[in-house]
Amino acid sequence: MKVWQKLALGTLLVAVIAGARIYFVVKSRENPGMVQTTGEQPRKMTSDELAVVREMYWATFDQAKAIEGTSVWVRAGYSLPYYPYAGGKVEFGKRVGVLPSAEKMDVQKLIKAATPAKEDNRIYHGTRQYFVVFTLPNSSDTKATYAAPIGYVEGNDEKLYSDQLFYYDDPQKIYDNWPKDVWTAVAAHTPKVGMSELQTQMTVGILMDTGGSQDVGNRTVTFHAGDKTWIVSFANDKATSVKQG
Repeated sequence: MKVWQKLALGTLLVAVIAGARIYFVVKSRENPGMVQTTGEQPRKMTSDELAVVREMYWATFDQAKAIEGTSVWVRAGYSLPYYPYAGGKVEFGKRVGVLPSAEKMDVQKLIKAATPAKEDNRIYHGTRQYFVVFTLPNSSDTKATYAAPIGYVEGNDEKLYSDQLFYYDDPQKIYDNWPKDVWTAVAAHTPKVGMSELQTQMTVGILMDTGGSQDVGNRTVTFHAGDKTWIVSFANDKATSVKQG
């Protein structure tokens, strides 16, 4: 075989291999079932992980004023203090308590207020704090007006925590796969056997002591829900034991 023939054969072989590779890549994209996989298969995501929880990423007070006139639901249950709001002022000396999980709030407006140095409400005071002024439509007094801190300003530094504090959509619609008895327990703020960790947090809040365990769904968690404490043990992300502390 002559040299040019050898070169031509080599070039043809490379072209055939490249063409075959291109063909199989194209076919695999047309039919993902043809893609070969090795090792452990990816874990299928749960309905809760696929749920869409909106966040707004507001960076300034003026941007956050978009929340005025809307309804939100408490996401950071039993961690957000609130106060009566009357005469255009936050009544810091009459702290009501902490807002329970999944509580609906009708937002009236956002305000800025200087918070007394001795008042610890889990948010840095800065020069002034940002407050959401709201009513509680599902409470015994639907006309009472309250205020809760959602951020602060200090010089050019502004910080808003509304995405961490609130759901912007009804959680019953976000997690519409949860059975009715779970939502009944959420409304009663009483955890029950069979609940997942997320469902339990929706019931009794986010203030938790896990004893250092990072194994979500397979650990014992102490939840601090206002003046109540709940000790819940989980296995395979199901509550196996629920005790009030």
